[in-house]
Amino acid sequence: MELQFLGTGAGVPSKMRNVTSIALKLLDEINEVWLFDCGEATQQQILNTNIRPGKIKKIFITHMHGDHIFGLPGLLTSRSFQGGEDDLIVYGPKGIKSFIDTTIQESCSKLGYPLKVVEFEKEGLLFDDKHFKVELKRLEHGIPSYGFRVTEKDQPGELQADRLRELGIPFGPLYGKLK
Repeated sequence: MELQFLGTGAGVPSKMRNVTSIALKLLDEINEVWLFDCGEATQQQILNTNIRPGKIKKIFITHMHGDHIFGLPGLLTSRSFQGGEDDLIVYGPKGIKSFIDTTIQESCSKLGYPLKVVEFEKEGLLFDDKHFKVELKRLEHGIPSYGFRVTEKDQPGELQADRLRELGIPFGPLYGKLK
C-alpha cells in the first residue's frame, strides 16, 4: 500500500502544486489504484508517475467543489483511450452523478468501459470486500464534505523475521504486534 500525492494545493493550482488528488496504490494487495479527489489536471499529474489509468478502479470524491472534481471528465474519457476497459466506480456526494453524466453527454464523449456512480449523503460504511473496507465521516466545510477511512483487513501470512532484522528492527515485543 502506497500513497502518492498528485496534488496538494488549495483551491487554485500553483506552479509547484496541483489541486487536490491522491492516489492509493494497492498494486501488491489487489493490483488496483484508487484515487481520492480528482482536481483539474489530475490526468496530467498521472503522466508524471508510473500509474496506468487502466489500473484506476475506484475514485472517491470528498465534496463537490471544483478543485476536487474538475479533473474527472478528462480522466474518465482519456482512460478509454489509454486501455481502460475494466469497470470503474466513482463514489461521491449527491450531485456527482449529474456532474459526470452532464459533462460526458455535453462533450459528446463515450466511455469504453462500464462506469458505476455511487452517491452518498450520510456517514457510515461505504464499501466492504474481502481485502478492504472504506468508511466515511461528515466533515465541516460549508457544503456536504466527507473524509474517508480505508482499513485493510487482516490477511493470512507469516511474519518474516529475517526481513525485519534486515530492516534493522530488533527482536522483541514489537514482533508480536507486527504479526
